[in-house]
Amino acid sequence: MSTLSPKAESLLSDLANQPGVTQQHMDGLRDAITSSPALVELFNDTLACTAPGM
Repeated sequence: MSTLSPKAESLLSDLANQPGVTQQHMDGLRDAITSSPALVELFNDTLACTAPGM
């Protein structure tokens, strides 16, 4: 399984803390992203190109 970058992990943590977001939502999202090495790479690369405040 591919590994999410620290920036990706931070984004997912921020999302998990939003009102109405459940652990079940986050588990499904994390599973969907990490089940595909290509998607992990795209997710990490996209976040690497965003502003630091993201």
